[in-house]
Amino acid sequence: MKKMYYLFTVVLMVCFAQNTFAQSKTISGTVTEKGTGISLPGVNVLIKGTNQGVVTDFDGNFTISSKIENGKLVFSFLGYKTKTIALSGNTQVINVQLIEDLLGLDEVIITGTSGIATKKQLGAAISTVGAGDLSESRAVVSVGEALQGQVAGAQISRNSGNPSGGMSVRLRGASTIAGSSEPLYIIDGVIMNNSSASLINLGGYSQNRMVDINPNDIERIEVLKGAAAAAIYGSRASNGVIQIFTKRGKTGAPKITYSTSVNMSSLRKQLPYNDAQLKWDGDVAVPAKRYNYQDDIFETGFGYENAINITGGTDKTKYSFSGSQYKNGGIVKNTDFDRKTLRLRLDQEIYDWLSISGGSFVSFNKSNDMPNGKDYGPITSVIFADNITNPAPDEFGNYPKIGWMANPIESIDRIRATTKNMRSISDIQLKVKPFEGFRINYTFGYDHASSEGLLFIPHGFKTKANGISQKATVNMDMVNSDITASYQFDITDDLKATTGVGYSYQYEERQIFKVENDKLLAIDGIIVTTPASASGGVDYRTQVSYWGGFLQQSFGYKDKLFLTLAGRLDGASTFGEDERQQFYPKVSSSYTISDEDFWENALGDTFDSFKIRAAWGQAGNLTAIPAYEIFTNYNVSEYNGNISLISEASRGNSIVAPERQTEMEFGFDASMFGGRLSVEFSYYNQQIEDLLLRRLLTPSTGFNTEFANVANMSNKGFELLLRGTPIKHENFKWSVTGTFSQNRNLVTNVANFRIPVGMFGTSVVQEDKPLGVFYGTYFATDAMGNKLLTNKGKVQKAKGHYEGNIAIQDYDAQGQPTGTTLKKIVGDPNADYTASITNEFEYKNFGFRMQWDISQGNQVMSWDKRMAYLFKGGKFTADELNGLVPKGFSSPNFGIFESFIEDGSYFKLREVAFSYNLKLEKSYLNNIKFTLSGNNLISIDNYYGFDPEVNTESQSNGARGQDMANVPIPKVFKFGVIFNF
Repeated sequence: MKKMYYLFTVVLMVCFAQNTFAQSKTISGTVTEKGTGISLPGVNVLIKGTNQGVVTDFDGNFTISSKIENGKLVFSFLGYKTKTIALSGNTQVINVQLIEDLLGLDEVIITGTSGIATKKQLGAAISTVGAGDLSESRAVVSVGEALQGQVAGAQISRNSGNPSGGMSVRLRGASTIAGSSEPLYIIDGVIMNNSSASLINLGGYSQNRMVDINPNDIERIEVLKGAAAAAIYGSRASNGVIQIFTKRGKTGAPKITYSTSVNMSSLRKQLPYNDAQLKWDGDVAVPAKRYNYQDDIFETGFGYENAINITGGTDKTKYSFSGSQYKNGGIVKNTDFDRKTLRLRLDQEIYDWLSISGGSFVSFNKSNDMPNGKDYGPITSVIFADNITNPAPDEFGNYPKIGWMANPIESIDRIRATTKNMRSISDIQLKVKPFEGFRINYTFGYDHASSEGLLFIPHGFKTKANGISQKATVNMDMVNSDITASYQFDITDDLKATTGVGYSYQYEERQIFKVENDKLLAIDGIIVTTPASASGGVDYRTQVSYWGGFLQQSFGYKDKLFLTLAGRLDGASTFGEDERQQFYPKVSSSYTISDEDFWENALGDTFDSFKIRAAWGQAGNLTAIPAYEIFTNYNVSEYNGNISLISEASRGNSIVAPERQTEMEFGFDASMFGGRLSVEFSYYNQQIEDLLLRRLLTPSTGFNTEFANVANMSNKGFELLLRGTPIKHENFKWSVTGTFSQNRNLVTNVANFRIPVGMFGTSVVQEDKPLGVFYGTYFATDAMGNKLLTNKGKVQKAKGHYEGNIAIQDYDAQGQPTGTTLKKIVGDPNADYTASITNEFEYKNFGFRMQWDISQGNQVMSWDKRMAYLFKGGKFTADELNGLVPKGFSSPNFGIFESFIEDGSYFKLREVAFSYNLKLEKSYLNNIKFTLSGNNLISIDNYYGFDPEVNTESQSNGARGQDMANVPIPKVFKFGVIFNF
């Protein structure tokens, strides 16, 4: 027994000794920015060759334990050059300075690659926007709004000032007409639904589903433009890809960030109106009281946001959790937007060769809106009604009638227009590395969106005496199942290769139900939309599937010359069997010429790095045609007491083919003056063939229209991104970022020469013109181009005849217009160029940011101005009453569309933000950051209406630059406090 005791004691001592000699060594230090000494929080510190790592805290400090005697520590952070430091046996403290990398050629890129690649290897332009660039202080509603001014080549605009803020995003111009030009959105590997279907009639406005995502959850965004995106993601990515990566867990103790803020939104500019305190009595102006209905419609809206984010984990298990509540009060009375989100992500390493990741996101939101564009919208009343009647209700609650338009106060008080949305996005991802260089990634993603819309106008409403009740529900499910495999191997010491292969299957199902009543109960507070007395409705379901596979081969020579070849086969159930399968090739190359000795010797003192790149590729557009359009569809009807089927007005066409886009791009990326200046330049030429449109059919066919490949279009342009650090001293830094983009769109061929695509036929697709140009009547002019006036000095429409498609003015003996009323292209909504410039200053713990956005050369068709020419509440009636022009002088402009084409150029102060970071030496609280920001504060423009940025037709491709009774984009102030524990 005693021998056993001694033996046991010896074993324990040996084990203790082994544990003592193998115990972990602790290494600590601080990471700062070289040149300024500013602490860098969030830097990844990783033991090379392992998954063991930590993240620096808010003061840039880190502590890591390692059992590796002579390993290496890798320090990496977005926007800085990666640094590797070798560990010696006695290393205990390491203080590291990272060099700012404005170009980011060593940055690891996920989007558009089949494996792991750096920006240096890519032949196509890609932009990365980090969480810092999204600016946590900005008062933004959605991800799209946060990206404004951040990406060269991206035209991002807010379509409306409604509190849910619908956005439109185009990368390198419009690439389709019938479909959507919005890019493909991917969040953590899940292909997202970003539809903008209008559930109820709000007069053109609709949300898009990116508003469901909380921008504070985002770690970074990668934006890939052009056909190169489609090599990996398929033809659904023909408009480019915006891939969102949410925040993930990091090794270390839990880190908690709690933020709270309040915001205030207000009207930046009022619409001109009749403020003359006069009215006509025959031809004499007599005193009268006039009212500014805008004061009854608009108010200052208030909102708030509370959000929490918790991250942490071990070497094997990492987690991230976040929750938020956001409330945005609208500037139109009784409108607001409320969003609540929850997000959870877990990353688990099961073995060295196998890891699994899962995430789930849930969003609930509700918007209270106000319809416009109809005879019951309050802003519509501003442009149509005579403002001579006081709209306030009397002591009995009766609203006065102000003419044939709605009383704006009655609209605001009595109309209810709500939209509720529930969104759930989940994913499971497996990563397998069975042996060195070989990787298999599998992603299963599921996106469910459920929306319900309700419009209620009560019985007894002045312009809808019987009332209106609309109720609609849309349920949409999207599933994507993607698998990719890649193998990296060395052909020689200098020549390396990566082979990638993948397959993707996607399925969409949409169910829509809508019912409308126009005869409601005369009981206030009772909302009933019953099918039994329905005046209209729909009930249908669509199912669509997409599939595709790719093969990609990449070569790299001495880590400076790269070549990528790829081919993809795509298919979609929306096309006929003979056309649904299409092949799309791609080739790209990049060359970091600055790595050559001759460059280093000649230009190395000026250029830190210089990369040239080129790419060519083809992609299809599988989403340009709706489900079942290849078939002739029938509706159930009753005829002579019998149930029958009646065909729809559109004829099916089973031989339509997917639109095909061929794009060539080349450019360069350069870093100069010790990393103080970077330049990224790209030129592209995009040719789109077989564009799908509804073409008119002859009456003898028995149908009105059919989808057909009837047009071609091109986009040519260039984009420039400049980043610079003019001043960089200890405790002070001045950074400048500028973007400049120019796109020339041209419709090169279209059947029937011209096809109307929106806004009462005024937005058209016309051969040899840019997409969506304005078509309408114009001023009569003489041979010198001067306006021809009537004998009373009034303008008049051009008249004459057509020779082919060309309008020719004709004149009578007195030189006055004669013949048929003529129409021509009178304006163009496409900008000559867009640009942005952002200045950021950091001094010790203080920060300042200012961003200006510029759009020049675009025109807007202002229907608000058109109505002001004719209706008595408009500015031009005031000019007549005040004697500035004769009575009746303005009204002829109403029928001349050229008269209300406005210059839509603007120079807009998009954001001003201040911040102060209060660092605390508390064990439970690291720092408190205070932020104060303002958005859309100033717009320098010559626009007649509220704001030239909006668009009545929302995300429409063809109908851009249309403005009628839109909710203006508000100016917003936000004050926030961020606690980091």
